Amino acid sequence: MTLGRRKKKEVTDYENELRIAIDGEDIQPEYKLFSYQLEENEERSMVEKTSLKDPKVLDLQKVLKEWINNSLVDQRIIVQDLQEDLFDGQVLQKLLETVGQIKLQVPEVTQTAQGQKGKLLAVLEAVNQQLKLDRWSETRWSVDSIHSKNLVAILHLLVALAKHYKAPIRMPENVKLKTVVVTKKEGKLTHKTVQEEITTTLEEMTGGRFARDAFDTLLDHAPDKLSIVKKSLIDFANNHLEILSLSVNDLDKQFSDGINLILLMGLLEGYFVPTYLYSLTPKSFEDKVRNLELAFDLMRDANIQLPKTQPEDIAKCELKSTLRVLYNLFNKYKIKKPTPSVETQ
Repeated sequence: MTLGRRKKKEVTDYENELRIAIDGEDIQPEYKLFSYQLEENEERSMVEKTSLKDPKVLDLQKVLKEWINNSLVDQRIIVQDLQEDLFDGQVLQKLLETVGQIKLQVPEVTQTAQGQKGKLLAVLEAVNQQLKLDRWSETRWSVDSIHSKNLVAILHLLVALAKHYKAPIRMPENVKLKTVVVTKKEGKLTHKTVQEEITTTLEEMTGGRFARDAFDTLLDHAPDKLSIVKKSLIDFANNHLEILSLSVNDLDKQFSDGINLILLMGLLEGYFVPTYLYSLTPKSFEDKVRNLELAFDLMRDANIQLPKTQPEDIAKCELKSTLRVLYNLFNKYKIKKPTPSVETQ
């Protein structure tokens, strides 16, 4: 047998061995590659493909990316892929400096793997200091795991930062990832399946700021009743907005720029909101958030108990957040008859 054929056979044997180790599951090519290089007693892990398609996992990644991008908007940094964009430490450095209001003394740009790992080491040491983790604490991330684009480690790190800095986001509850851990023992590959818990309950993650409420239960367990609730809130809003010859039919989007919410508050409270206080043609996400912040201020002035929702949530067209706000208005003004505001008289 030639050397080339022998090498090819070794690769095929390793590939078959790995497939057997994980009961025939379809493994991505990049996972096959590292399996060929396992040393005795070395251990590697990979996320099961089915977990990567879990709606909660996808939602968590989306929420975290939006948080990073909103935090770094002034620096024109846009993260599109958590694994590809965070592994070298550059974005993590900027994120920590921004949300932690600190300055790290590290090289701005480094291309070599050694330089990237050096930067990651400095960033992660700063993270541990900010989170008050000592060197004996068991952390779920490391320089090697982040640099190797380990999704589990990256998510653990970002969730910990979001919790510590009280990020204005609602992370999905009880997100879990199934990972296959492959170990080489006595020349053979063995495996075990481990379920990694990435997030817990909203109440635990936010210290009670975002405890579960009826709308979480409604969307999770009784989505068939959602249309009834939406229709009731749309009818309530339109009963008042029609005075201005306005109407809504999409709660997800038609309150996301804040304008309809501001106008609705003026109608419900019987006053005119000067147009110079808000943007009539909000173009950017920031414009929408500013409008919504004004609407929230108007609700506070009316002694309306605000739900545990952020203006950013509504600007992102998060249905549950919009439902919570409108339901609070409905509860206070449901017996109020539509009357023209000063603006329309």
